[in-house]
Amino acid sequence: MNQKLEPLNQNELLWIQAQLENASKFIERFSPSDSGAPLTLAALDRAFAASLASEPAAADINGIINCVGIAFGQALGEWVVATDEYGTEFAVHGLPNRGDVLVYPANFVAKRWERRESNFLEDALRRIAHDVQSVAREWQAFSVRNRFLVWSYLTQDVRNRWQAEESRTAPPIGW
Repeated sequence: MNQKLEPLNQNELLWIQAQLENASKFIERFSPSDSGAPLTLAALDRAFAASLASEPAAADINGIINCVGIAFGQALGEWVVATDEYGTEFAVHGLPNRGDVLVYPANFVAKRWERRESNFLEDALRRIAHDVQSVAREWQAFSVRNRFLVWSYLTQDVRNRWQAEESRTAPPIGW
């Protein structure tokens, strides 16, 4: 099955907004010194580490993963709904039609929860930004290379046709 990307509908946008609000409440609960300030990945990192240490109830874990994942994704870029053979999930889409980078922030956070990994959000943002910039540079280089190859091919084709025409119309040697 091919991957299908769609923009978020109004209900999905509202859910994203609710998760961002939940992320602020999550910070208030697990990193009170960061509450009231604008939401940052550093504050989310501290709150996530504290929540891991507190051993939250199983019923709360999905909510934690969603609000932290959505807040992390908000720092990355444009939200889409991505559907493939494995299902449908919110993703962040970067470099549309120029590399098509997809990141699944809630899944990204869930894997760290399973490993009990903390203090990863800021570093992950830097690494992802670096990787996306690398893809953009490679795409640009690929595009330049392709334009050169097409130009070379066309130039060679024109030269070949010109030489063929010359050989048919040129006067015999010795005239």
